Amino acid sequence: MEICDLDLGPDPWPRLAEGSVAGRLSWNGGPSLAVSVRIRGAHSRKFPKRSLQVTFLGVRMPDEPPVGHTVRRIHLNADFVDPTLMRTALCYTLFPRLGVDAPRWRHVLLTVSGQPAGVYVALESVDADFCRRRGWTTGPIFYAVNRNANFGLISPFTRTLKEPLEKGYYALAGADMEPIRQMLMAINLAPLEEVPAVAARWFDLDRYLHWVIGAVFFGNRDGFLHNYALYLEPNERRFRIIPWDYDATWGIDIHGRPARLDRVPVTGWNKLSYRLFQHPEGRTRFRRAFTAALDGPLSPDAVLPLIDRLSGRMARWRDRDPYLARADFPSEVERLRRWAVERRDLLLRQLDAM
Repeated sequence: MEICDLDLGPDPWPRLAEGSVAGRLSWNGGPSLAVSVRIRGAHSRKFPKRSLQVTFLGVRMPDEPPVGHTVRRIHLNADFVDPTLMRTALCYTLFPRLGVDAPRWRHVLLTVSGQPAGVYVALESVDADFCRRRGWTTGPIFYAVNRNANFGLISPFTRTLKEPLEKGYYALAGADMEPIRQMLMAINLAPLEEVPAVAARWFDLDRYLHWVIGAVFFGNRDGFLHNYALYLEPNERRFRIIPWDYDATWGIDIHGRPARLDRVPVTGWNKLSYRLFQHPEGRTRFRRAFTAALDGPLSPDAVLPLIDRLSGRMARWRDRDPYLARADFPSEVERLRRWAVERRDLLLRQLDAM
């Protein structure tokens, strides 16, 4: 477990509720670095344990590998709805095994102005540093911030044409929205027989399909309409999709309540997937990829040992977090294990009927 100390001065939480607060951060006893901190999240802001966004002012935070890599921003996720604090870690460990780029994570014991704040999930930000770490050419990044980012032309809120078409996306660093508009028009207006080719023109299609597979298997109900980022490769001018916000998964909803095993269908839901899976070629490709994943990186032989390793680490630290300490940790871990087995069985049946 890594240690993070935030010094934000006296009585920081009321000031954080009003906006950004300047302070100092020390990671694992390292040098004290100037930071600006704010509460992040929308729905999660009302919970007693709140998530934080930390931006480094001046000197960046070393975050290797690769050697010499530094970051300008990190996120400290409270994941209050998850009584194991393992769901984000599980998803972001398994996504790369599916060939999908996901934020690096680590569990961290946080203190704020000398007071214990509990165990958090520290995440790298999806930004230019995210690209540099992976050897990508820095390119435009777009955050999907609400359900208008459904890959369709019609808003799910108004049931009318989205105005502007890029509604639902936020462009990082003021990136030009024109590629988003062009992609949406191409996908939605292409004749059905051309949809696989058009989708492959705009997306790294293998990564996209495996992103859908991960979001479906983990049960992220919101993951298809928002809770993702798009990185536009500058040379190929194709998008890579990056998952975000995966605490309400593995059998719980955004309030931490139990969620039904069949709550998320095998195809997920957004306009791109709907059109792609209408086509026999797209449907067959998806079915084959999903079946291979369920027999490989998402099989019980692969997932259950990961759950056991993470739970073994968390068991040693959960008494340092008052919210985790109240949970029936063994029962909650067993819920994750059941999900890994029962969810897979259900999805295999749904794939057979697809």
